[in-house]
Amino acid sequence: MAKFLHPDRQQNDAAFDAAVIRVDQLQALAGLLSLEEVAEQFSGLDLVGQVSIFGLFEAALSDVRAALARAAHNESADDIAR
Repeated sequence: MAKFLHPDRQQNDAAFDAAVIRVDQLQALAGLLSLEEVAEQFSGLDLVGQVSIFGLFEAALSDVRAALARAAHNESADDIAR
């Protein structure tokens, strides 16, 4: 059956896409912070700056968790409907 006839599947796809995008962003940020020059600059930041960067990680991981939870919930609802 056509994918557009399954709105739950589209919601799952959207949730997974959102999670993948956030994971890609986290990977890019972690990649930057793993560079020696960037790590040196990070260590020179004041406490507020360092906390802000870790706040980005926390927020992005929270978004990933929410997206995966939505996808799992939608998948469970699909299973029940079958």
